[in-house]
Amino acid sequence: METRAAKIISAVFNPLLIPTIGVLLLFNIDTFIKYLMPSRVKMLVILIVFINTAIMPLLAIFFMKKMRLVNNIGLDKRSERIIPMIIGVFLYFFTYYVFKQSNLPSLIHFYFLGATLLVIISLFITLKWKISLHMVSMGGLTGLLLATTFLLRADIVYLIAGVFLISGLVGSSRLKLRLHTLSQVFLGYILGVLLMLILYYAFMAI
Repeated sequence: METRAAKIISAVFNPLLIPTIGVLLLFNIDTFIKYLMPSRVKMLVILIVFINTAIMPLLAIFFMKKMRLVNNIGLDKRSERIIPMIIGVFLYFFTYYVFKQSNLPSLIHFYFLGATLLVIISLFITLKWKISLHMVSMGGLTGLLLATTFLLRADIVYLIAGVFLISGLVGSSRLKLRLHTLSQVFLGYILGVLLMLILYYAFMAI
């Protein structure tokens, strides 16, 4: 029963879905973004994010599985993650570039700049070591919410606490499934949070 719950949690909070979840949260937090952006624009942004960071990478993984380049879509082996992550770098950067050129609120392309850098750093780490991509993405989401609090003075302490709790559940699930060690889970989360906060301070310095 615990193993089944761990699989469900890992699937729901898959790294491919976290960017879309992050944008959905941004659009529903009580800030100017929620009220000033037209619903039509919000839907288009969500669609672009979902296609570029979930559908396209998943199609690439399915293609690789069909070509027998990977054993399963979970990419449990470190070596199987490298090509999908290289593809991810281009997709994330493309998403960032489109949003940067579209005059969207800076926090949106700030998030995808951070996400692109996280994929690049994680790729280089994965060449030698299997860091938890689940926890990198959850750390990035946590860092986004913290940056939202600092930049927009948003009162989202309960939301941040909830994401901390979910991050703990995701990390525990990865350990329960024996797909990662404690250090891989912990360092993945720290990487995600720290990079987003470093970007926030760099953003503020401009």
